[in-house]
Amino acid sequence: MYYEIVLKVPNKNNLGELIEEFLYEHFTQGWEITEEKNMIIFKIYAKERDPEIDNLEKFLAKHLDIEVEYRLIKEENWAEVWKANFRPIKLGKNLVVIPPWEKYESYSEEIVIIIEPAQAFGTGHHPTTQMMLENIENYAEKFGKGFLKILDLGCGTGILGIACAKLISNCKIWAVDIDEEAIKACKYNVKLNQVQEKFFIQKEIPEEKFDLILANIGYRELKNLASSIKKHSKKDRTHVFLTGILNEDAEKIEKLYRNLGYQLVKKQSEKEWAFLWMKL
Repeated sequence: MYYEIVLKVPNKNNLGELIEEFLYEHFTQGWEITEEKNMIIFKIYAKERDPEIDNLEKFLAKHLDIEVEYRLIKEENWAEVWKANFRPIKLGKNLVVIPPWEKYESYSEEIVIIIEPAQAFGTGHHPTTQMMLENIENYAEKFGKGFLKILDLGCGTGILGIACAKLISNCKIWAVDIDEEAIKACKYNVKLNQVQEKFFIQKEIPEEKFDLILANIGYRELKNLASSIKKHSKKDRTHVFLTGILNEDAEKIEKLYRNLGYQLVKKQSEKEWAFLWMKL
């Protein structure tokens, strides 16, 4: 059984941003947001007895002005819930993300990424994923020649690595995630997109140095893994894409990576989320 959890959040005091930051750090299955007059509505999906629900309830206990509704969904209806909330989306110049149940006729220049959402983060609908995909496309246009080693740190569904595999002809991608469900989802989606020959999917960062490092993993993780990201970067060569951070935290992350020797190439913002393109 699954829960659909609806949060009705008053649109005041940056409470919506606080909720989304919490969800981004603690929930792997994704959520959707709609805005009404003076109210932000979050729909969250989680398994019954999932520890994520306990974490959410502890968080909500500190914010009593948030209205909460629970709806139990039978296992056999879970796919239908996802289908209702996951529609094709066009990103960047030529990228299109679709679920496997959607029939889509692409134009010749379009690059279609098929994602079965399962229970991992990354369908292309979150602003951080969108900024990543748009900039992967830009990177591929500018630097996608020759053989490239790419690290997708916190790979989730594998959407970012799959985009690299389809945009860059000669590359190897190491997709890394500590979550077992993410590993399963990534393997499934890589096979679904027929790019498995370009992938290594594992729980630990390999002893390699990379040309491109993708890290859509949140403020705390970007801070804690900064030295490891530096260790796996090539001097004067590696580009690092950092997101999962709120706009208010972007300057702190930028400063941290600058102190490690990286230079800012590009800063981008979408809603309350920030993206940093750094280069060593």
